[in-house]
Amino acid sequence: MDRRSLIAALRDTTFRSLRHRNYRLYFLGQIVSFVGSWMQSAALMWLMYDRTGDPRWPSWLLVAQVGPTVLFGSWGGGLADRYPKRKLIFTTQCAFLAHATVLTALLASDLIVPLVLVGFMLVSGVIQAVDLPSRLAFVPDLVPKEDLINAVGLNSLLFNSARAVGPALAGLVFLLAGVAAPYLPDGMNAVTAGAVGCFALNSVSFVAVLFALRAIRVPGDGATKKRTAGSMWDGVRYLRQNPALGGLVVLTLAMCVFGWPLITILPAFTRLNLGHSERTYSVLVSTVGAGALLAALATATFGRTELRWRFLVIGAAASALGLFIVSQAGELWRAVLGCATAGFGLILYLSTGQSTLQLAVPDAKRGRVMALWAMTLSASAPLGHLLAGQAVTAFGVQPVLLAMSMGAAGCTVVLTVILVTRPPRG
Repeated sequence: MDRRSLIAALRDTTFRSLRHRNYRLYFLGQIVSFVGSWMQSAALMWLMYDRTGDPRWPSWLLVAQVGPTVLFGSWGGGLADRYPKRKLIFTTQCAFLAHATVLTALLASDLIVPLVLVGFMLVSGVIQAVDLPSRLAFVPDLVPKEDLINAVGLNSLLFNSARAVGPALAGLVFLLAGVAAPYLPDGMNAVTAGAVGCFALNSVSFVAVLFALRAIRVPGDGATKKRTAGSMWDGVRYLRQNPALGGLVVLTLAMCVFGWPLITILPAFTRLNLGHSERTYSVLVSTVGAGALLAALATATFGRTELRWRFLVIGAAASALGLFIVSQAGELWRAVLGCATAGFGLILYLSTGQSTLQLAVPDAKRGRVMALWAMTLSASAPLGHLLAGQAVTAFGVQPVLLAMSMGAAGCTVVLTVILVTRPPRG
């Protein structure tokens, strides 16, 4: 296959949703914003661990950031069904920009302590409780139904491209801050200076998505919908009436509880098990993102309705294998291999699960059902990250990672039994 044929094949398969102007604008704006967000997230984790030396603090930080979605996600989903989603997302992105700007200024002024950071992440979490369900429900407005699986795959692609690139750029910022350490103001160390740089770049990144949202035009964007949006129980009732989809949501909670705490354990793993610094930590977080990126590409290219349950099984199995490899890793190359495998498996599972829900849910209930999906993902934080942080303190890094791999393996077994004994139709 020559170069032109390859480009044409990618355009017509992997990236076919980019043919649609609205989705193309959304895609380009979001990828810049997500890179900035992942830079800030990686910097926050290392800053908190550097200042406290306690592996539980990064866990509490993540819980503060995503916990409000568990409490208020249904409210956010109701807003997404009630108001024009584009305008709602524009408002939340403006709020994120203001939040990042204030955080940058306070850290640069040395007015940030761990409890203040947790408070800031709680504010961010409240914003996200509206933003995340709205963004999930917005994607079907940007592409025709036949391109929805591809668009969800590309959404995972842009998110996980940022997951790979953002922490790597954060590592570069930390490196430059280390080089500039002799010239920093009194009382500011290289870690703080690197975090300030990452926060500032994140503030700027929101401008791209705001410009994109201003340019997008979707039908019915002009006014509040006349019908009432209902309550979160409409979404719960829909999942109860469709037990395969309801079971998928419950199993997703378990997969996230066992899988995503890897991110909060990595600072302690990097320092205690590998004996390395923040640059290696950034490499490992980026490697999780690189594996996730490969999974998103696979979903966008090969994702079809008839393959969805097989993709779910493969994703769960890869997650379990990756976590096991990390738990046994004493060298950097093994840790990199395990992080990449775990990232691949988790995103293959999650992007497939999300597209399955998006295709099944009627338009009138999409905001509330996707809010339940967002709440499920967010509920994994207090259940997974906090437990993992406490367990690492009590038992050490390796036993906790091994237990997480066994939990993901159990999810794989459940999915395999479902696939063998009650193969889904379509």
